[in-house]
Amino acid sequence: MQSVVYDGARLIVGNGTDPIEDAVFVVESGRIAAVGTRATLPVSTDGIHVDLRGKTVMPALVGLHGHLGFQEGLSYAADNYTRANIINQLRQYAYYGVGTIVSLGTDDGDLAFDIRAEQETKLAGTARLRTAGRGLAAPNAGPGSEALRGSADGVTNEEEARRYVSVLAMRDVDVVKIWVDDRGGSVEKLASVYYRAIIDEAHAHGLRVIAHVFSHADAVDLVNVGVDGFAHLVRDQEMDDALVAAIVERGVFVMPNLGVSERRTYNEVPHWLDDPLLAETVPAEVRQRAAESYREYSEADVKRRRRSYAGMQRSLAKLLAAGAKIVLGADSGVRDHFFGYAEHRELELMVAAGMTPAQAIEAATGRAAEVLGFDDVGTFEIGKSADFLVLDANPLVDIVNTRLLSAVYLRGDRVDRDLLRAEWNKD
Repeated sequence: MQSVVYDGARLIVGNGTDPIEDAVFVVESGRIAAVGTRATLPVSTDGIHVDLRGKTVMPALVGLHGHLGFQEGLSYAADNYTRANIINQLRQYAYYGVGTIVSLGTDDGDLAFDIRAEQETKLAGTARLRTAGRGLAAPNAGPGSEALRGSADGVTNEEEARRYVSVLAMRDVDVVKIWVDDRGGSVEKLASVYYRAIIDEAHAHGLRVIAHVFSHADAVDLVNVGVDGFAHLVRDQEMDDALVAAIVERGVFVMPNLGVSERRTYNEVPHWLDDPLLAETVPAEVRQRAAESYREYSEADVKRRRRSYAGMQRSLAKLLAAGAKIVLGADSGVRDHFFGYAEHRELELMVAAGMTPAQAIEAATGRAAEVLGFDDVGTFEIGKSADFLVLDANPLVDIVNTRLLSAVYLRGDRVDRDLLRAEWNKD
């Protein structure tokens, strides 16, 4: 295959190092073949040349927390979990520059695994799908949404816990997901003895375990028994210094997952719902439904949520100062938390909570790939898949510039965003 030379951009590598100014990089057969500057890697006159002067290039985003297949237009239901709907949502992720998405615990049956296998040779223009298969919780106590609830397996004893994990391992899941949350006393919480067995069995199979968690006390115990990552910050109080220190010492990674909590902190329509970029993929009636939902929040609920959210922001600041592994997870795919766009909004909230744009970008690229062992993506290095974004402005100056997408490339091919946009807006 003929090589393609990209020349002149500012290049953000994704591993926390300084950007490369006036960069040159070469893509061959969908992979990064060379990276340098004009001084170290002169521009060849052979092959295809793409002039990117004035642009910023960064790796495609790696999102570790999504739920595919359930929303279709105004409907949010298990009946929407179809091949066509999931592929359409993977194209939405790609449209926004999310190159890899982990569907975290709500994939029943074979469909997600079949799509994941097909992506090795087919389904161009879609984000890479990675999956936890069916997550594990107490009976009928997994995801909060009723539509998602049936996609988790209920654990009632240690033997069953280990058997479920063994089945997941045979299916070659990318990670194991557990829910440890009683939803304010409305459901049973997964018992400590059961999640200890899950974590032990998962580690015996070489699998990492990500926990949905709410309470501080549960987070402390989960860290002590070897959980690998959290899909949320704790929300009942600010993390204390001992928990933060234990998270850092044991190398536990954390998705702040701010967006799903932040949207309950006001009862007026948020400015971002009017973003023209969002309108390119989300129908007007869905955006209108989302807008109306904000007006339903009571003043008392908003005040309570604001206190909780402020605690989450302080917890993130503590984790950051201590050197914890912060990664991107937006919980996109819960109702009206929009595929791809939610990941960019999450980056904005992470920066508002104290991260620098450079730290947020690393969390959403190289660090996110590293913690789950996705060694083919996440950073701009020779041999890795050519998954990258071309931006019209520098996100290191303002993180919202990640939304100024000039082009998205996945596996070395440019995503036809014009065609996708026309298809989604043909009515």
